[in-house]
Amino acid sequence: MNNTANIKQFKLIEFLNGNCNDDYVISKISITLRRDKIEAPYYMITKIKLSSCIDRQENGLIHAMDILSHHRRHNLTEDNYNEIKSLIVDNDYESDQVKILKNDKQLKMTLLSRNDNEFRNLFKNYRQLFDKIDNLID
Repeated sequence: MNNTANIKQFKLIEFLNGNCNDDYVISKISITLRRDKIEAPYYMITKIKLSSCIDRQENGLIHAMDILSHHRRHNLTEDNYNEIKSLIVDNDYESDQVKILKNDKQLKMTLLSRNDNEFRNLFKNYRQLFDKIDNLID
């Protein structure tokens, strides 16, 4: 066993989705940046959920399965916090797939994909953000 290995969360979900034959793998990713805690002034929570749905009504089967539910908490340096924040704010493009909520205490981005094509587009458009977060853990 490799004692120095760490799970790269976005690499993991990309691997799972890329190696799954189900047509409808649904992903929901939320990234929340916070600055309201005294003990951890620069804080981030990432939550990832993958589900698979199979709809075969001719067989009377509608099936849903949770593949992965993962969340990770990060205490960040001020530089990392500002860099991640700018990657989110600079891509401030909202759609059915991307929602961004801002207030004085937090910034939250939620990304949703309903099929493989939407998933690939999210990873293409937010590769730099996902790589930055994955590289926080070495």
